[in-house]
Amino acid sequence: MPLPQAQTPRYPAQALTTSFHIQGVMEPIGPIINYLNDVNRQHIPFFDATVSSLTPGPMGQILRSQLVVPKTDIVAIFLDSAEAQSSIQLMKRVERCIAYMPSLVCRAEFHMGTDTRWQDMFSLLAGDFFAVTSATIFPLVALPGPFPQQANSLIVSRLHVQMLHLDQA
Repeated sequence: MPLPQAQTPRYPAQALTTSFHIQGVMEPIGPIINYLNDVNRQHIPFFDATVSSLTPGPMGQILRSQLVVPKTDIVAIFLDSAEAQSSIQLMKRVERCIAYMPSLVCRAEFHMGTDTRWQDMFSLLAGDFFAVTSATIFPLVALPGPFPQQANSLIVSRLHVQMLHLDQA
């Protein structure tokens, strides 16, 4: 008798890439941060996806049942699911910082190891993707979709953090 298939979670998600806003569903295998940081996975699939360009032009929206995006192009991911957000494991120490990325600025709580200095956190991450909490998002361009301005958690790629400093407020 065959073994039953394991259920893959389906999380509604929005992603900002360097050029596009994607709304769709992610189906991560295992913990989401581990899934995104898997060195054997170069592309991330999105299901039931709507894609809009971040720059004005004739493209309009693209609707596809499935598409893949190179991980290196993903700037940030918002998981629109309390279950997905609660599954993210965070490190203990927190610093309130402001990160500047293409198309957005993010003020949030950045999590790191207890002995890690905030200036060194990106050098010590095991992978490119990490989660921030209590995030306020300031778009630098008019976003074509409803990306949240407040988020309990946001997944960010360190590859696209162009500048970071402590929040002085």
